[in-house]
Amino acid sequence: MRIGIRPLLAAAGTLLALAATLIAPAENAAAAESLSVNLAAVTGPATGVGEGFLYGVSQDGTQPADQNLQPLGITAFRGGGHVSRGWIGDGDQNGSGTQADVNTVITQARRLTQAPYHAQYQVIVSDIFGADAGQPSNTVYPCTNGNCSNWVTYLDTVVGELQATGLKFAYDIWNEPDLSIFWGPGFNTTQYFQMWDTAFREIRRIAPGATIVGPSLAFTPQRNNGEWQTWLAHVKAAGTVPDMITNHDEGDVDDPVTVAQAINSDLSAAGLPRIPLSANEYQPADRQTTGVTAWYLARFAQSGYTNAMRGNWVCCLTPNLAGVLTQANGSFQPNGNWWAMRAYADMTGSLVSTSGQVSSTAISAAEDSSAKRSVALIGDSNGFTGAASVTYTGLASVPWLASNGSVNVTVDRIPDQAPLSSPQVVFNQNVSVSSGSITVPVTFQATHDAFAIYLTPATSSGGGFPSGFHRLVIGNDSLCLDVFGNTTTAGAAIDQWTCNGQSNQQFQFVPGSGGAGQLQAQNSSDIITVTGSATAAGTPDIVQEPASTSASAQWLPMRQSDGSFEFKNSASGLCLDVTGAGANTGQQLDQWPCKNAAGANQDFTPN
Repeated sequence: MRIGIRPLLAAAGTLLALAATLIAPAENAAAAESLSVNLAAVTGPATGVGEGFLYGVSQDGTQPADQNLQPLGITAFRGGGHVSRGWIGDGDQNGSGTQADVNTVITQARRLTQAPYHAQYQVIVSDIFGADAGQPSNTVYPCTNGNCSNWVTYLDTVVGELQATGLKFAYDIWNEPDLSIFWGPGFNTTQYFQMWDTAFREIRRIAPGATIVGPSLAFTPQRNNGEWQTWLAHVKAAGTVPDMITNHDEGDVDDPVTVAQAINSDLSAAGLPRIPLSANEYQPADRQTTGVTAWYLARFAQSGYTNAMRGNWVCCLTPNLAGVLTQANGSFQPNGNWWAMRAYADMTGSLVSTSGQVSSTAISAAEDSSAKRSVALIGDSNGFTGAASVTYTGLASVPWLASNGSVNVTVDRIPDQAPLSSPQVVFNQNVSVSSGSITVPVTFQATHDAFAIYLTPATSSGGGFPSGFHRLVIGNDSLCLDVFGNTTTAGAAIDQWTCNGQSNQQFQFVPGSGGAGQLQAQNSSDIITVTGSATAAGTPDIVQEPASTSASAQWLPMRQSDGSFEFKNSASGLCLDVTGAGANTGQQLDQWPCKNAAGANQDFTPN
């Protein structure tokens, strides 16, 4: 349930010993937890369930910036304008407030439902109506005394305008009708069902192909099963069963796996077939931590939900993506929650079997043969600290990952910090496979830690990059990484240029700690760094400077599916990038959110 709405803001309230030494156990740590991943047991496609948001985008749809949104692979968004008091505020008629809300929905949807984004946009019909818990006490709710005429006029106006845009919308008829602050006349009453049936039929008439979702209840079947059973019995009898069943997982703690099972059980008991599920709000206000975010995502991956949207407790048009961005130094920057969602977005390809939840710690994992990697996400719902381990089996079934008897393992610790420039790489090295298995130890240093584990093919340098000097050919334009002007002067720009074999186009990776290291130019012996240790994306500020221990001069090589490498900066968490993906010679490089896509302007092939 949304508490951050306007009237309620005030009320809201064997890898071995080396790895173990890299992460010291916390005091009073609990007994070690043993997790597992079976790479030989594929369970289905990885679809990014949980990479969605309730509000959290600006009114004009331009913020947050692409660099903070695109890497998350957003799959769903839910909004209803929330600029004005809507139809109710306009005197139960179409007016400037209603139009402001409708225009906001359209503007946001133009960005989020079209390339490069392809999110489902669920329109909260009741929010545009004005029933967002800020409506006056004398509000005339739809179908009062059986009169639904004004409700029909509203639906014809708003749904008609939205459909006229040609954009694809899903329609969420009424938000949390089981709470009186949103629906005053009472849930499952005659008036409620008149409102629901009228809306369902009118939307179906205006938009025959549109997805209708509901009931968007605040309480799950485990918490109020009788209401769910009554509602399902009615919509079945009335022929108004929605195309997608929506609910909110915001209890303490509503487990997406067991909630989905309960809803499916109720559907079966009502004589209804399986229907796609959407948790269009999840994660309670008092559990907005990195570890809990990772726990929800790990559970959603195994739940059977079609999509899920993070609840918003500082609602509604602040462009913080429902709290995964933190405002600092005049801009919105990623926090630990964002990085957990970013790691989850790397879980592409096919989901594989895991131990699921052990005590309060959950793990999900995926393998992707095209990207040549396996990614696992680990989170805890109850503040666990101490030792844990992840045993991978089935490596013999993925020869593209472990063909030479070893695999490269990178462990990212994602602390609960705001802002957070990047995760902490706590382990990165080749590990030998024994009987198709490896064990990766991790230690929760602090409550609310999360972890991402990346398995990639092992290469000669342990960190994944071959030793010696190499030309670095850029994926999108086949130009070479270059010290501009073949100069040895400190501060010279690092650009791209036609490959020519000169020493200013020869670079070697000098390993450091945690898998990161320096990129050294042969002609000058200087290293590639970010001017002024900047962490902003999109500024052409990559230069050569004398060797330094600064984090901005440390780069983590990340192998891509075609054998190329991205280089992730230790200070910013961003990747070495050709500015604007331009193909012009002389273009200075910048840093940008990592794309993890072969053939891009961030991919460098050593040769």
